[in-house]
Amino acid sequence: MLGGLFSNKSTAAVFVDYEHWYYGYKNIFAMRPNVEEWYKELKEEYNVKSITFFGDFHGSSIERDLERLEKLSKNVVHTASTKDGVDKDFTDFIILDAIYREAAKKNSPEVFIIFTGDAHFNLAIKYLRELKKKVIVYGVKHSLSNKLKASANSYVEMPRSNQERKYYYDAILQSLYILKKRENIMPKGSEQLTNARKEEIINACAKLYTTMNFKDITLKQISLETWIISIWIWLKRNTMVKSQKF
Repeated sequence: MLGGLFSNKSTAAVFVDYEHWYYGYKNIFAMRPNVEEWYKELKEEYNVKSITFFGDFHGSSIERDLERLEKLSKNVVHTASTKDGVDKDFTDFIILDAIYREAAKKNSPEVFIIFTGDAHFNLAIKYLRELKKKVIVYGVKHSLSNKLKASANSYVEMPRSNQERKYYYDAILQSLYILKKRENIMPKGSEQLTNARKEEIINACAKLYTTMNFKDITLKQISLETWIISIWIWLKRNTMVKSQKF
């Protein structure tokens, strides 16, 4: 029974430009890629034959992610070059070579999943489409080429809105927790009161998010928003008490 279910999944090969993912998240969203969650999603939908990560992992903060990637796949390709003047395009060319080699195999997969944002991959995607392959492009939001969006069968911009919100909610709550420990600025109370306070902060963040980017939301704005909410509740309660007296 299970074997039949698994056989219905399309075979897929995955190619990840990890420099694009890592630095896109870092520079645009101040986030780190959740590679494990993403890979789990892919395996639920496809029979993933291989996943390969590409990047220059030497001498930078990206190197700290190597251990995580190597736990997921034995195919981690270091694209650093010792030649002067070689830039990010070098990584792209190595990935393109790997894609063409995979497509040339006799039993090449039905689906090619490519995580990148660079327009250099446009011709490769068109070539795969000519071979009747399904091509899905993942890319970092605000840095995914429009040419890739148009050429692929489908595309996904990362992080998804719910992932972005959750990340910043957690980051904001963590910051408030640190401030609480350092300056004891939050009132003590029962667990119920603490949870209610957290819910108030999350609601304030959600309201701010409708008019601005999460990166632009500051603790001062959250404090002001929760202060306004608290004043509104106080006024409402006092109005009710006064009306009851009369």
